[in-house]
Order: sequence, then structure tokens, then C-alpha cells
Amino acid sequence: MTSAHQTLERLTAEAAQSGDDHRTQRIELGTSAVDALLPFLEARRPDVADLVIGDAHTWEAAGARVAERLRSGGRLVRSLILEPRAGDDHLVCEDGVIASLETLIATSPSINLVAVGAGSINDICKVASHRRGLPYICVPTAASMNGYTSSIAAVLSAGVKRTWPVHQPLGVFADVDVIREAPLVMNRAGFGDLLSKPYCQADWLLSHHVRGVPYSAEAAGVLDGPWNQMIDAAAGIGEGEAAATHVLMETLLVSGFSMAMAGTSAPASGAEHLISHYWDMEEHGQDRTVRGLHGTQVGIGTRISSRTLWRLMDVTADEVLSAAETAGERRPDDAWIARLGDHHPDLTEAIVEEIQEQFRKKQRHGDELRQELETLGRSWEQVREELRAILIPTERIDHALAQAGCITRPSELRVDLAHMTRTIQYCRHIRARYVNFDLLADLGTLDAMAEAIAVEVEDSAHG
Repeated sequence: MTSAHQTLERLTAEAAQSGDDHRTQRIELGTSAVDALLPFLEARRPDVADLVIGDAHTWEAAGARVAERLRSGGRLVRSLILEPRAGDDHLVCEDGVIASLETLIATSPSINLVAVGAGSINDICKVASHRRGLPYICVPTAASMNGYTSSIAAVLSAGVKRTWPVHQPLGVFADVDVIREAPLVMNRAGFGDLLSKPYCQADWLLSHHVRGVPYSAEAAGVLDGPWNQMIDAAAGIGEGEAAATHVLMETLLVSGFSMAMAGTSAPASGAEHLISHYWDMEEHGQDRTVRGLHGTQVGIGTRISSRTLWRLMDVTADEVLSAAETAGERRPDDAWIARLGDHHPDLTEAIVEEIQEQFRKKQRHGDELRQELETLGRSWEQVREELRAILIPTERIDHALAQAGCITRPSELRVDLAHMTRTIQYCRHIRARYVNFDLLADLGTLDAMAEAIAVEVEDSAHG
């Protein structure tokens, strides 16, 4: 079994050989990782000024030390502390802050961005540097998400959570002591984010068979060994142990690479991520604080998706073909999409219009839907076996999440039974990506199972 460390060594070596400054060529993970940043920049970008970027929390955690270390090494250093929008209690990667940073760096074409932080800081710097064609460096302050080495960014744009293509950081310098000092809820969120891997892969493979979405077995499988090692370290991750935190951070970095390899977030984002994004969109639409960290929400979403996917495994080829016969009657046209807002009471009218546009890109109707289900029905036995080989029992996921001390019940995030049921039924509307919720809806079974799954996830949270 290939370890995360071996995988990262191979991937960064390949990137270094390419000479592409928009690929991750160096990863330093340890107790003195930040000390390696100065010689790296001196060797790679010796005559370029550094702009060290963080927020109030990440500046205190590591930003000030990074800036001082670079400055004492003789580099020209500027600093920028980003602040949340008025009314927000934390920084969000959204259109306005990205545009402001892009405007600032546009005046210095040779500037070197050093992003000190976690999800939002990394994505903001990643998008702005990508737009200006500049490489950037990442200094993580928490093991809270898997986007550090990815070639995508999660952006709240016009009220809708979107995934944008960008480039990887040139290097990642992660001090394990800094990461261990982050609030445990953040590193547990990283664990929850990664927990979804088997189900993301299943959704990706399903979309490949149903919609012809390109699928890469290499990108899908690169995380297999590291993921199992991370699951084995669940209890230590939850307690903040150094060795377990190191395993978690390495696994997060491999996961980011899997997305870069695939050119899409599909290896690490399926139906469970739609649940998290949907909850964020609801809260932002009503100017409320988000319910939880992204990975915290994904952990609960993974418990949902594991159950819908396993129920999908009970569907027979005859049932798929039978659903195809009545598909035209159940969904004759897309007129019902005009009434989508009825199902999304917490989304603004403008956001509903945005998701209608997204949803029309993937929803089939009438003869087109019938033909799609007929084609799938003829190959369903083989498709089902391929999916079954990927899936992990729900009990293992539930146990790992509880072992790591993660939030496991929807109610712990202020999501009651009715809201959880509605989320399962309708969160698929927000993005064009095809996931298992879509197939179950087209088979006419998603609505019927949604409440039972919501009850099961709430009642069996620590199974």
C-alpha cells in the first residue's frame, strides 16, 4: 500500500520536472516547515517582493512569524490582513474580496503571494493569483479542508457556491505544531471532508456511466492507501495527537492532488458536498451565520450519501427499466423548474434563478429521460457491481466520525428532521453535477426515502 508521503514525493517530483510554477513542486510538512520557506523562495523567486496574506486569526497563528522570518532573511515583505464583510463573523471567499485583492496585486506584476490560512484565505489567493497569472505559496494553519493542493476554488459568487478552475500553489509549507494548535473542530472538519472519498468516487463513476463524464481511475485511486491510514488514525486525529495530525494533513494534500490530476473536484466532491453548499447558501441568503465548517457539514452529508448509495445498490435492472417506461409521464417537460423556488424558502429570488440555470443543465425530461434510463437499465447489473466495489459500509463511516469526535447529528447544526428531509430531496438542484440523488429522483424513489434516511442519521449518530 503506497503511503501518503510516497505519493506526495512522486507528485511533487513530477511537477518540479515540468518546470510549471502553477503546479505544486514542493511540500514541506513538519515542525520546522516554515523555516524551509525562505531558502525555497530565495532559490526560486529571489528578486520578487513577498505579500504575506492572512486574516486576524491566521496572522496571529503563523502570519506574523512568516513575515518576520522572510524579512529577517533579507526579503522585501508586505503584509495584508483581510477582514470579513460587514455583518459576517468570518472571512468568506466571495466576489468582492477576490476583486479587491486582484486589484491590489495588479499594481505589482512581480509580487509573490504567500497565503497564510485555511480554506477561505487559500481560495481567495488562489483565484486572484490565477487571474493575474502569478504563482503563490500556501502556509496552512489548520487541517480543515482538502483544497490546499487542488486546482479548484470554492467561491460564493452571486449567492451561489461555485467551483472555479484555478492553479495549484507552487509550494505548501505546513508546520504541524501550528496545525495542532488550531481549534480541534477545524481539524475534525478536515477529517469529515475526507471521509466522503468512497462516496464521491461512486458518484463520479455513476456520472461517467450515466452521462459520459470523463473518469480517471488513477485520480480516483491515488487516495486509497492514504485514506485507509487516515481512518485508522481517527481517534488520534480527534484528540489532536501529533502523528495522527500529520497523517491527516498528508491525506488532505493527496486529496487536493487527486482533483488537480482529474481537472475537476469530482474525486472529492459528490452529493454530500451539495448538502454542505446548500446549507451555506441558505444561511448566506438570509444573512445568517453558517451552520458549521464546511467539512463538519460534509461529514453529516457523507452519512446521508452513504445511505442513499447503499439503497441504490438494492435497485434491480428491472426496476430501472420499469422507471424508464413511466419517466415521460413523471417528468414530461421542464415547466416545473419554473416553480423550483417553492422548495427553497430560504433562498432569495436571485439565487433561485441562478440554481434554475444550473439545474436545467443536468435534468432530463420526457423521451430523453426515458432513453437515458433504458440505456442504464441494460447495463445496470455491471454498473451496480462496479459501484458496490467502491463503497464502504455505513457503519464504518459512522464509527470513524464518532471516533474522531466530529459532529454527527444534523440537529447539532440546527437542522431539524423536516429541514434534513427537504435538503435530501432538493439540494441536488443547486449544481449541474450529476450525483446519486439525481438518479434516485429520476427513478421516483428519492422523495419516498428521504425522511426515513433523515430519521436514521439523527437516531444512529453514534452507531
